[in-house]
Amino acid sequence: MNKNKGMLLEEIINNTISFLAINNIAFIEKKLLPYKFRTIQKNQNKLKAYSVEIIGKSTVDYIGINSRGKFICFEAKTCEGDTFYLNQIKSHQFLYLSQIHKLQGIAFVILYMSSYNLFFKIPFESLEKALENSKSMHINWLKENSKALTLEFPGYLNFLD
Repeated sequence: MNKNKGMLLEEIINNTISFLAINNIAFIEKKLLPYKFRTIQKNQNKLKAYSVEIIGKSTVDYIGINSRGKFICFEAKTCEGDTFYLNQIKSHQFLYLSQIHKLQGIAFVILYMSSYNLFFKIPFESLEKALENSKSMHINWLKENSKALTLEFPGYLNFLD
């Protein structure tokens, strides 16, 4: 698997969340994996960290709040070909999205299909429906059950509409 295949989507999302923050539309942050350093050495007033340990699972890639006070969370995924396999959404991620959705938050997945250069916003309801009935989402299913997103200048993806 290509290590950098999700970097384009991440860069576009980062551009988008900067635009949203500057224009007071929403404040969204990328979540990091929880970790701790096993060894830290101080040398000439500089700290050097060695041996990082991941201490838990992350929930979703991004969390935040919009200007109306609604909590937002989403996972960002990239796939090649015409099918997105649902095993890329881990059970703890699905449960997190589900909890936020139940509490009236905005929960979704942003999918970039690199072979077609297409972006989709998959609302939680569609994700849930897909997981009940299938192990994958074909591009035709996505076109009917999610929102196609357009990449606008300057690298902005309008996923909050």
